[in-house]
Amino acid sequence: MSRETGQGNQGFETTAIHGTEGESGDPWRALTPPLYMTSTYTFPEMEEVDRVLRGDREGYVYSRAGNPTVRSLERTVALLEGAALGCAFSSGMGAISAVLLSILKKGQSLVFSRHLYSGTRHFVESMLTPLGATVHFVDFREADWEIRLESCLDKNSGGLFLETPSNPTLDIVDLARVGSICRKKGVPLVVDNTFASPALQNPLRLGADIVIHSATKYLGGHGDLLGGVAVGSEERIRPLLSEDGPLLGATLSPMNAWLILRGIKTLALRMEAHSLRAISLSRQLSGHPKVERVFYPGLATHPGHGIARGQMKGMGGMLSLQLPSLALARKFMDGLRIVRIGVSLGDPASLVEHPASMSHRGWPQEARRSMGIEDGLVRMSVGLESLEDLQDDVEQALRSL
Repeated sequence: MSRETGQGNQGFETTAIHGTEGESGDPWRALTPPLYMTSTYTFPEMEEVDRVLRGDREGYVYSRAGNPTVRSLERTVALLEGAALGCAFSSGMGAISAVLLSILKKGQSLVFSRHLYSGTRHFVESMLTPLGATVHFVDFREADWEIRLESCLDKNSGGLFLETPSNPTLDIVDLARVGSICRKKGVPLVVDNTFASPALQNPLRLGADIVIHSATKYLGGHGDLLGGVAVGSEERIRPLLSEDGPLLGATLSPMNAWLILRGIKTLALRMEAHSLRAISLSRQLSGHPKVERVFYPGLATHPGHGIARGQMKGMGGMLSLQLPSLALARKFMDGLRIVRIGVSLGDPASLVEHPASMSHRGWPQEARRSMGIEDGLVRMSVGLESLEDLQDDVEQALRSL
């Protein structure tokens, strides 16, 4: 890992383990950060209440608006992404919805990448659009995407939201080029960095203004919690911490914050292991006669491979494969013995999901195809099992087709 991804001259791994040590005020100097399981905080006198509420000193009043364990997580993720501030939420969608509502003002429009996580797309089309928000979609796979983006961004644009790598088609967006356009137009760029994690990609260093993570995935890393985090500049994140976030009520529990902090300590090692297994499986699958196409940015045949090599420090643990039909995709998934069927990702256990039947089943076939999702597409979250076992499992499932 590069030292520039950590705090000061520290490497990423060091910051992930020791980033906020000493900030809790723990008199016993516990190696593991304390867990503050409380909803309310008391004060010895009213003057102390006034000082905290005025902001003259750091303190907490009610855990919906702040908790020491949650604050430690927010600061840790901000450090790892090179941000000034972070704000945590009870889920990734909590973070996404809060950020979108905070940047969207009356009369403004929002621009999105056409290739998005289904929950984000559903929130946009089922909640923002009915409220009167004007929404534009840009397909970053098209040759003229820059012209299209320039035409969508104007003084009435509240922001641009995108994913890279995207879910589930693993499309890559050139963050430096997009960030340059957004800065020229004066429009904030929001990047969902869940698939890469801060261990592999830091969008703020490439021109983004806000970075979002579903901490449920790689940050937590063990499939046992829900959480979300948004990080960015003081200007962008302070309203989420002090006003918008608490009012929306998507508050992360202290226990989940503590578990995510625990997960972050091994994030760099886990992402390296996920990536090594994913590149090996993607090569195996790309040479298989029963697989039509493999989507993984680590493959030289991927159209975004060159850009990914320039802006990512590793290609991650997510891949997708295209099989000839819906029936064969489902049969392949049913034939797997070690890899389990499930919609999430980033766990030690490998998971597969069928977007057309699961995450994106609410959209008509033509709408799914416009997102690059064919009926035979299978998404795989490559876990941490023995590589040989994963390879054997995939091979025997393909033989059954």
